[in-house]
Amino acid sequence: MKQYLLLLRGKGALDYSPEELQRRLEEYREWVGTIQEYYISANRLEREGTLITGKGEIKTDGPFLESKEIIAGYIIIQALDLEKATEISMSCPLLKYFEIMVRPMVMQE
Repeated sequence: MKQYLLLLRGKGALDYSPEELQRRLEEYREWVGTIQEYYISANRLEREGTLITGKGEIKTDGPFLESKEIIAGYIIIQALDLEKATEISMSCPLLKYFEIMVRPMVMQE
């Protein structure tokens, strides 16, 4: 099986209440339970960051990147092929809030 990186990118505003965050986490945990055989790891990322566009070229929009640019987190799964990884990703409840980019990982031997 190959490993795939699922990048969660914001569709819009990422400001939500602690209650909303808890609800989303519960939905996510339930989903992970249904894909346990494919799931490897995941993590949320902090909102602040820097975008480097070239040597000496750093772009930021104030203290945070714009929400449309934010990679909110990542998930690593394993699947037989990109089609299966995409199918797994399409079942993620976080698609209501994020776009998911599915990328095969090149594993070093």
